[in-house]
Amino acid sequence: MRKPTEERVKELQLKEELEKMINQDVTEVASLVHQAKSVLPQRSASTFLNYELVKTESDGTATGIVDSIAEFYLDKSIISEIPYVRQKNAVDKITVSNLLFQMKTAEHAIIKLLEEIDNGNTHPRTFEVLSSLQRSKMEIVKHLAQFMVIMENNYKNLKEDYRLKKSEEPTQLSPGEYSVESGDSPNSTQFRGTKGLMDMIRQAIPERKGDASIKDEETEE
Repeated sequence: MRKPTEERVKELQLKEELEKMINQDVTEVASLVHQAKSVLPQRSASTFLNYELVKTESDGTATGIVDSIAEFYLDKSIISEIPYVRQKNAVDKITVSNLLFQMKTAEHAIIKLLEEIDNGNTHPRTFEVLSSLQRSKMEIVKHLAQFMVIMENNYKNLKEDYRLKKSEEPTQLSPGEYSVESGDSPNSTQFRGTKGLMDMIRQAIPERKGDASIKDEETEE
């Protein structure tokens, strides 16, 4: 197994830090939304946000984003057949979905606070919560942009790792196939059945006879 490069180690550290910040943002946004509810007056059910619908939309958008990045660098067969790539793809979708969900719920709370301010609720606490929510939303947007870059680099590296892994695997010959190696080159030539092998032998024999006749002529001179 190859030793992780310094760049890869830095990427993993950045990803861990980003995930910690995401978890902190989720807690902070939930707290701010709760505070916003205490500031806002009770409304009819028609003004409530359908959180299940928002979560479903976030999941769908996240699936499209992650799959488009993964399939840009890797074949679909690799993503579906290799367990590590498949699990990584699933985790990336969960992360992006959570970021999108938190961003949308923060936007909803911001809109409601702005509506209250327009309706005359100019309590200082309203502006304080609004400012905090806006900062949190911008942090989520920044984290989403950073995570997109991390995902892109990860799938680039996965493509290279997969290529190296396949090149290091021994060549598996099917029954009826033959491998011929030259002494000067580590590369081998494969033939299916005996026909290809016999054709190569027939092509090599005239060359050797020609070389022998040339040497005989040189000797006679």
